[in-house]
Amino acid sequence: MKPKTSMILGLGAAALMLGASRAHAAQPGAEWSGVYAGALTGAQWTSSHFSLPGDTADALLSNHASKTSWSGGGLIGFNYQTSNNMVVGLEGDIAGGDNKQQVTACTVPDGCWTPAHDSFTTFNRLKEGWNGHLRARMGWVSGQNLFYVAGGYSAARTRLDLVGNCYNPGNPSVPLLFNFSRSKTVSGFNLGAGVERRIGPHLSVRAEYIYDGFGHQLYRGDGSEWNDRRINLHNSDLRVAISYRF
Repeated sequence: MKPKTSMILGLGAAALMLGASRAHAAQPGAEWSGVYAGALTGAQWTSSHFSLPGDTADALLSNHASKTSWSGGGLIGFNYQTSNNMVVGLEGDIAGGDNKQQVTACTVPDGCWTPAHDSFTTFNRLKEGWNGHLRARMGWVSGQNLFYVAGGYSAARTRLDLVGNCYNPGNPSVPLLFNFSRSKTVSGFNLGAGVERRIGPHLSVRAEYIYDGFGHQLYRGDGSEWNDRRINLHNSDLRVAISYRF
């Protein structure tokens, strides 16, 4: 599923949920005002597009990578419910995962690991560690349910590893290797929607979708333009959470 398609589906679902909630706005609803904290888990689908802005000798075999992984973390927030069953709030969360992606670059005339003559191959490995959101939420209460949309600021800690192998037919058993890393905290925006349900005087559970757009991020090399990398990074999260309302 492409990032734009994921975001459109998520926002479409939000519109349907909000329409349903308005239709039932006359029903008495649960009280949502106050501070809450909770735990979350879910699946994160990461898509990235690589380019080599300073490298004219190498080419990417594929410039796109995607990976699905699990993540988990915590959240804290505050809601205020108006008299007409509208809820507004602010929420922050942080989660950790182990999402790794890779594309391969090599010298075009030589090819990748060509046994007939010298061949240089570089593995471009991107890892996303923790990620977090600071979001404003707005929703409507219908019975014990809160249907909401949300959006705000996103951040993630990433690391790019470049692992190079050079095949030398004169000494094939001992290839020349290098390992170069750059860490970077990237920032962007998020949009999402979900539904949350009260299951007691203090507990609630939710299911939600979040799209993160981090845009084009430049990872500088060691001063030589050939190992600069530019990566366009997107996340799509489907996750569930349980919260305790104080």
